[in-house]
Amino acid sequence: MRMSLLIPGIIIIVVAVAGIIFFGLDGRSALRKARVLVAGKTIQVEVAETVLSRAQGLSGRDGLDSDSGMLFIFTSPGKNGFWMKDMKFPIDMVWISGDRVLGVTENVQPEPEKSIFRLTVHYPPDPVDKVLELPA
Repeated sequence: MRMSLLIPGIIIIVVAVAGIIFFGLDGRSALRKARVLVAGKTIQVEVAETVLSRAQGLSGRDGLDSDSGMLFIFTSPGKNGFWMKDMKFPIDMVWISGDRVLGVTENVQPEPEKSIFRLTVHYPPDPVDKVLELPA
């Protein structure tokens, strides 16, 4: 009887410790930092280049400084969709292929009233290998 309670307890502890090691104490993994030059202005970015960091994106944050953003990097060009899941502030999405900006989706608003299945998905005009998210 005691063994049946012990095993689930050990599993919970192992998962919790693994989560802390993987994501850090604040629930987010540390992202690489970089600088991006946009229209002559330097933007400090966090780089989301793994599946997990791209999935997390800016979700759950209260905002960004005016000179900061998040740069999503993909291994190959595609028409990856972006949504505002758990977002708390509006953003601009800059669609980039190589070093060329292909388009900008401006002032994308959070949709807190929508379920995950009804969120608007935003797509680039053509395949891109990078997306830069900035405060709107």
